[in-house]
Amino acid sequence: MIDTTAVIEIVKSIISTEISSLKAEFKSFILPLENEVKALRHEFLNIRESLDFFNTKFEDLSARLTHCEAEVKLFSNKSIEFEKLKSKLESMENVNNDREQWARRSNIEIYGVPERKNENLYSILQNIAEKADANLNIDTDIDFVTRVAPKNSNNKKSKPIIVRFLCRWKKDDFLSLVRKRKLNCNDLGFNSDNPIYINDHLTSTNKLLLHSVKKNC
Repeated sequence: MIDTTAVIEIVKSIISTEISSLKAEFKSFILPLENEVKALRHEFLNIRESLDFFNTKFEDLSARLTHCEAEVKLFSNKSIEFEKLKSKLESMENVNNDREQWARRSNIEIYGVPERKNENLYSILQNIAEKADANLNIDTDIDFVTRVAPKNSNNKKSKPIIVRFLCRWKKDDFLSLVRKRKLNCNDLGFNSDNPIYINDHLTSTNKLLLHSVKKNC
C-alpha cells in the first residue's frame, strides 16, 4: 500500500524546490530590469530637467521677441511720424524759400568789387550802368544799395553789394546789359583785372541748387 503522506511530502518538496528555482531565476531576470528601469528613470529626470530648462529659455526668448516686436512697431510708428514731420518741414522750408526769393525778385547781387573806405555805392552802381550802356536813374530806379557780410565770417573776399530796384522789369533789363558787358575791376577804376559777377539775388537754398546744377553739367 502506497504511503499517501510520503507522496505528499515528496510532491511538496519538489514544488518547493521548483518555486525556489523559479524565485532565483525571477530574481536573476528582474534585477537587470530594475537597474535598467532606474537608469531610464534617471535619464527621464534628466530629460525632464532639460525640457524644463529649454521651456524656461523658450519663454524667456518668447518674451524678448514680443518686446522686440513691440520696439520695432514703436520705432516704425516713430519713423512714420518722423517722415511726416520731415515732409512737413521740407514743405515749410520750400514755402519760406519761395517767399524769401519773391521778396528778392527786384534785387541783384554784385560780387568782386573791392571795398574802399568811405566808398559811395551809388556812384559804383552808376559807373557800372555807364560801362554797360544801361539807362539807369539812381533817384527813380533804385530803392537801396548796400554791402552785406557773407555768412562765412572767415571769408576774406569783399562783401557783395545788394541792389534793390523799384521795378522788376528795370532790374531785368539792367542785369541783361551788364552780363553782356562782362565787367572787371579795371572798368571801375581799380588796379585789378578780376572779374565782377552780377546776378539775381538768390536765397542760400537756391544758390546751393544752382551750384549743384552747374557742377553736374
